[in-house]
Amino acid sequence: MNWPWTNSIAQRIQWGFYIMIAMVMAGLFFSGGTLSRVQSRVIVLEKVTKLLDTVLEIRRYEKNWILYGLEDDLAINHTMVANAFALIEELDGSDNLGKETYKKLKNIKMILGEYEDLMEREAELLHAGKSHKMLETIREKGKYLVDLADDLNDSTRSSINSTLSSVHASGVLLLLIFTLTAMFFARNLATSVVRPLRQIVHCTGKIASGETAPCTDFAEVVNLAEIKAVMQAIQYMLHKIENREELIIQKEKLAAVGTLVAGVAHELNNPLSNAGTSAEILLEEMRENEDVPRKFQLEMLEQITEQTDRARTIVRSLLEFSREREVRPEQLLVSDVLHQTMDLVRGEIPTNVETRLLISEDVFFWADKQRLQQGLVNLLLNAFHALGDFGRIELCGGFDDDTGKVKIEVRDNGPGIPDEIVNKIFDPFFTTKDVGEGSGLGLAVTREIITKHGGEIKVSCPDEGGTVFTIMLPVEKSGFLEQSNGKS
Repeated sequence: MNWPWTNSIAQRIQWGFYIMIAMVMAGLFFSGGTLSRVQSRVIVLEKVTKLLDTVLEIRRYEKNWILYGLEDDLAINHTMVANAFALIEELDGSDNLGKETYKKLKNIKMILGEYEDLMEREAELLHAGKSHKMLETIREKGKYLVDLADDLNDSTRSSINSTLSSVHASGVLLLLIFTLTAMFFARNLATSVVRPLRQIVHCTGKIASGETAPCTDFAEVVNLAEIKAVMQAIQYMLHKIENREELIIQKEKLAAVGTLVAGVAHELNNPLSNAGTSAEILLEEMRENEDVPRKFQLEMLEQITEQTDRARTIVRSLLEFSREREVRPEQLLVSDVLHQTMDLVRGEIPTNVETRLLISEDVFFWADKQRLQQGLVNLLLNAFHALGDFGRIELCGGFDDDTGKVKIEVRDNGPGIPDEIVNKIFDPFFTTKDVGEGSGLGLAVTREIITKHGGEIKVSCPDEGGTVFTIMLPVEKSGFLEQSNGKS
């Protein structure tokens, strides 16, 4: 339905309400008028019936007077005639009498007048000692008068029945029109109001489940002020969420960096110590012996260079991990990503925790190295914390022939995840750690990172124990770009 007078949901509902109220008022007005008309017809019927009864009484006293000659019967007959004239006058002054009824009433009045004259003349003749002269005429007039009154009574009843039938038909028609109008408004309100509201509810539900794509597919075809306002608010909210999400990711990154610093310091200590030892040996040999063999000097310098390069690589990886930048996919090798990620967390691994790195089928794929490593570091650190001082962790990766995607798994043989919380672990701020030991954002951030790569992450707890986090990522760059909304 086209609503030319408004594009507001509230005003549309108000218009529908006003129209329905107007229809109800019109129905009540029509019903009131019809009932008033029926009531006036009933009043007329009562008077007509009374007139018929009066005419019958006139005939009765007429017969008594003719048979017995009693003056009282004649007097009552005259009184009844006067009453009949009075009833005719009352009927004549009634509203909505109808032409046919008025005509019959006038005819009755005329015949009644003739009847009264005949009765008076007959009475005068009898008083003069003359016998009945006009009995047959009086009887005919009386009979005709009864027929006219009876016909008037029947026609009045028929008119009332016709009016009641008309009222019934009009009521049914009014109810039908009211129902059709209500259905018409309900259908169009559902189309132009309820359906967009349901779509907004669906849209907000998708946002609540973690999707960040704004639902604008229906906003262009719905010209409603409230819907537009809600969509603008949703888009503004999504913009704010994305900004805060970036801040949360950076915060988690910095927290992870802080956790890794101790391990990185340990990792740096080894190559720096080795480089320092090699430099001291070379310096001592050169002080004690001026003719230090060139081969020995080269070996020491190569060891120093090798160890400093190792330290430089560790520092570069740490800086790259902590640096904030836009999402930038690049072609990576699965084995390189997993080896470098394991190097980042190696310093955090307790001595009694065994680590394994397994590559099934190496393959190139497109991903943002820094962000993907951040997600993997979150999973590995969670696994270390779950194991404590003993256990085994496996970082596995490679090409999955069944799905045509890159499959990465982080496995541990720890206590696993209870069934009652396994569906909550990816929720923001959900944590099983003590207060102050975790923010509950690590896994939520990891899922968001994987989602932006066009992939998915799942968790399972095998029957033999432990926990397995499985990540599936597209190999082609297009899969990543479509899911990241062009942010690359």
